[in-house]
Amino acid sequence: MNQCCTIGDHGVNVEFICLNQSCRDLRVFCFKCLQNEKHNLHMKDVHKLRDYGKLFENNNQSNVFEDLERNIDYVNTLFKWLKDEMFNSNSLNQEEIEYLNIEQLHDYICSFIQMQSQKQSILGIIQKNVENLIQTLNNCISDLEFSAMGNPGKKIKSELSNINYDLINESEEQQINSIAFNLDSRIMIAGYESSTIKVFDFIDGEVKLNQEIKLHKKSIYCVYHMKKTKEFISGSCDKTIIIFQQGDDQQWNLKQQLEEHQGGVNCLVVNKDEDTIISGSDDTLIKIWTKDNDYWTCHQTIIGHQHYISCISLNETENQIISCSKHPQILIHQQEINSKVWVLLQTINVSTWGRRLCFINDAIFTFQPERKEQLHVYEFNSKNNQFQLTKTIPVEIGTCRIKKRGCFWFFPQQFIKEKQILVNKNECSVNLILVNQDGQFITKQSIDYFTSGVFGRMTDDGQFLITWDDISRKLQIRQLKQ
Repeated sequence: MNQCCTIGDHGVNVEFICLNQSCRDLRVFCFKCLQNEKHNLHMKDVHKLRDYGKLFENNNQSNVFEDLERNIDYVNTLFKWLKDEMFNSNSLNQEEIEYLNIEQLHDYICSFIQMQSQKQSILGIIQKNVENLIQTLNNCISDLEFSAMGNPGKKIKSELSNINYDLINESEEQQINSIAFNLDSRIMIAGYESSTIKVFDFIDGEVKLNQEIKLHKKSIYCVYHMKKTKEFISGSCDKTIIIFQQGDDQQWNLKQQLEEHQGGVNCLVVNKDEDTIISGSDDTLIKIWTKDNDYWTCHQTIIGHQHYISCISLNETENQIISCSKHPQILIHQQEINSKVWVLLQTINVSTWGRRLCFINDAIFTFQPERKEQLHVYEFNSKNNQFQLTKTIPVEIGTCRIKKRGCFWFFPQQFIKEKQILVNKNECSVNLILVNQDGQFITKQSIDYFTSGVFGRMTDDGQFLITWDDISRKLQIRQLKQ
């Protein structure tokens, strides 16, 4: 920390800290302060500022918690033993009772009644002590929370990790279903319900229309801008995928049209090398398209879903695909190394179907069940080579002004690796969730649009969130403020 001592005529950087509980002097000070006999009555509590972190490495708080955890484990063991005794001891089954004579049965019933009374007494004593323990813990937590209200360390940590996207610009637009950006986020592609595609310049949160394209016959459901080439692709309700290329005149023209789907194309994923397109459709099929000599062909058709495909995600290594549909299942496919064929690796049955999922990394993906206020987190278990549900994260659902509406498609989950932010639209709310180094999911901001008809995307650098909703009927641009 290269900061000068607050005593003006000292003019040197602070070097020391004081941890004495009774000290009333400034706790961060320089060598000249020390020479002036500040803190001389408790020098044992004066430490070098650079050693601050080491002072707490070997504190006995961790030992106390270890002792408490051992005691809790022992209490759990005793409780299990007590439970087994109460349920299993001195109990006879129906067959054994039928072999008793009257006197034996009388004695057994008396013993049983007495045992029940003892059990109630024991449970009452335990319950009272448990309530005392709960009250003690609540009091301790309240004391800590009260003490932390003015804790600058907690405040600083909160400020450092604060995430907030503020509205900086908006403009009237017809319904936009999908948005995509090029590598540096200076070109924005928007796919419209009207079947139009518009290409915008996107500079510092301002949009300027460059070109309107009307080649699709029906609504645009998904768009993706290539990162390595001046090309973008679009999927439409008209069952086609079109690859567009920018010419020397800066205008975008049709390069190739893919027509093998038998239903609307709902989602598109492209690999990093941009030689593979993965598409999901209303026809319940996933198609793998590969490029050879700059020409795209269908390499493989994946079956298995029982309803129209709602979302696809490709993992970081790009050897696994997760997909969901309007059916309570998540399918995981893996590419075989030699044949390059994708095969079913795992089927996860879920209680509620969902429209959105996303890989966070190779070992973790998230899934948003329809109309639920929890985000599901799945993690890979190396022992059985399966993904398993490990946690549920509370997420906002928002307030819908139009009743009995579904969540709507076309706003896929998006993980911004640079900022470690997961963008998760759920009903009427867009939840911005920070994934920290400990694997915790912390909702930092929830934007309520008061309608489930909201569509959008975040720029790949995490600086801007762009949405369109059917209440404001505006293209809204929000910028990250930290």
